[in-house]
Parts: sequence; structure tokens; C-alpha cells
Amino acid sequence: MRGRDLDGKVSDVDRMMALALTLYEDSLCRGCGLPHSRTRGDENVGRYELHDDGICHGCEALEAAQQDKNRSTFPGQKLYLVETE
Repeated sequence: MRGRDLDGKVSDVDRMMALALTLYEDSLCRGCGLPHSRTRGDENVGRYELHDDGICHGCEALEAAQQDKNRSTFPGQKLYLVETE
């Protein structure tokens, strides 16, 4: 069983999995998402090149809304996408 046991306690396996996920996420660059071990250090200089893969229209809609100066915003407000018909 995943998650909490019937008594409300988190299992040791789930605790270890959460710790492993945290360690993995901490090993990634927050900017590009690649592992630090493959992006930092002199041996990795020039290892990557940028490719323009087109436009993500989901990101386009979110960024446009965030940059719209005429749009009212509120503390804690979250924007999310809903597919139109």
C-alpha cells in the first residue's frame, strides 16, 4: 500500500522514496533541468548547444497573461491552462 497506513503513519518505504526524490531534484539545475554533474565543471564547457524547438503555446499563454499590465493580479493567485474547444 502506498501513502499513509491505516493508522495515519507514513511508511518507511514512502519516507525513503520521498528522500530519494528530494535528493534527485536537488541534483538538477533549476534553470535547464539537467544534472549538475553533466553541466558544471570545466570538462562540460561547450558540451551543449541551444536548439529552438518552436513555441510551446501553453507557455505562450501563461507568459502573455503574466506580462499583461491591464490584468488584475492578487497575492497567491495561480494561473493554469484549460484547453479550449
